[in-house]
Formats: sequence, structure tokens, C-alpha cells
Amino acid sequence: MSISISPFKDMTLNEWFCKYKKVDAHSHVGKFGSPFNIDFDEARLLEQMDGYHIERTILCDSSCHSSAEVAEIYKQHPDRIIPLVWVNAAEGQTAYDMAEHFVRDEGFAGFKMQPLFDAFTADSPCVDPVMELARAYDKPVFIHCGHPPFSLPWQIGLLAKRHPDVKIVMIHMGHGHGVYIEGAVNTALQYDNLYLECSGMPMGCWIKKAYETVGSEKVMFGIDSPFHDPSVEIQRVMTSGLGEKELEDVFYNNAMKLMGLL
Repeated sequence: MSISISPFKDMTLNEWFCKYKKVDAHSHVGKFGSPFNIDFDEARLLEQMDGYHIERTILCDSSCHSSAEVAEIYKQHPDRIIPLVWVNAAEGQTAYDMAEHFVRDEGFAGFKMQPLFDAFTADSPCVDPVMELARAYDKPVFIHCGHPPFSLPWQIGLLAKRHPDVKIVMIHMGHGHGVYIEGAVNTALQYDNLYLECSGMPMGCWIKKAYETVGSEKVMFGIDSPFHDPSVEIQRVMTSGLGEKELEDVFYNNAMKLMGLL
């Protein structure tokens, strides 16, 4: 079977999906209950990585109360998994201590926050201790972006302004709303420490615009398993209008550089 999307019209689907090596900059393992009722485990993750030429996955668990599954997978596959600890800043010192443990003692590569699920605003003062941990350990912070009133791009921009020496990745770069997508790109233009990850963001043209305006090293491919299918996320990047070198950056180089691996 072939596809007719230029410039890849003579490739099979498998060749097309695997054309570029990749870093998945955002996925989960574990079980998500109501209203999602989905799950994703180690076996499915590795099958996905093998099937779509994904060399590494930046991975976190399914909630802020457990990173044990990610820690175990990382121990088994340290050359393939880049672990993040999901921290609920609203839980205060207990959460900060837990997050520091995984970075300090378990070798985790950074922090992830989900203001929408955990009900705090991205620019809340309760987030500052997480940012200070990130600064102290020189680790990036990944933050869900695109849902009011908790995770709008302007709120993440205010956080970036308060912590200019911490690298922040806006997961979903505004998600499904055109106003928030444009806001994520415009906000990232203002702050050198803001990066964009594009899983679940439906407009491929914004990937190209972000690459050309925000910066060629600041836009990254991601899947957000188990919520999104890798074929959809790959197609969006592949058909965004970017050229060969640009696609290599978005799929692989930029995430590797951010995580200090390239």
C-alpha cells in the first residue's frame, strides 16, 4: 500500500512512518480511570517504539502519586527511556520531597506537571519550589498547556518570566484551541527558556510556523500515549511543510539537545 502525500508518495506506510528516527517527548505508562478508562504498559510502549523508529521516549507515570512503574522501566531500558517525575505542586512539601527523591536518587531526567488534572494554576506560587528544584538539579520542567483556567500559555509565560534559568516545555503547545495554540507560539517567542511539544495539537501549519519563528531548536514531536495514536502524531509533523533537516530536528535532534544527549 502506498500513500499520495507529497513528498512521500512513493513510500509504503511503514516506510513513511519510520523514515526519521524519533524521540517521543511525551508519553505515559499506567492506568487512567474515568473518564478515559485506558492504560498503557511496558510491552505496548516498547512495541510502539520498535514499530515507529522511536529511539527514546520521555516517559512519566499515569498520576502524581506513583512514579514506580517508570522507575522500573527505566532500570530495564536506560538507553531507551528518559524518565520524568509527575509532581502535584498543590500537595506542597510532600510532593516536593517525592519529586526530589526521584531526580536525586533514581536518576530521573526532569519534572512534569499537569495543572488541569491536579487543579492548580501554572503560575501559582506553589509551583515555585518545583522550579527551584529544577534549577538546582539543572533539569527541565514539562507542563501541560491548553486548558483554562489552569494551564493557559500566558500563565506558563508568567512562570517562565519568574524562572528564566529553568527550561520549560509547553506540552501540546496550546492543545486543541486555535487561540491557545497561537498564544503558545507567541508566548514562547517572548521567553528563551520556553519550548514547545506538539502532541494533540491539530494544526500542522503551526508546527512549521513555530519552527520558523520561535526557534529551530525549540519544537519537539511527542505522542502522549495512551491518549493519541503515533501514526496520527507522525503524520501531522510529516505534512506540516517542513523540509528534511527541519523534520530531523523536530522528530529527534531538539529533544535530544534539550535533555543533554546530543
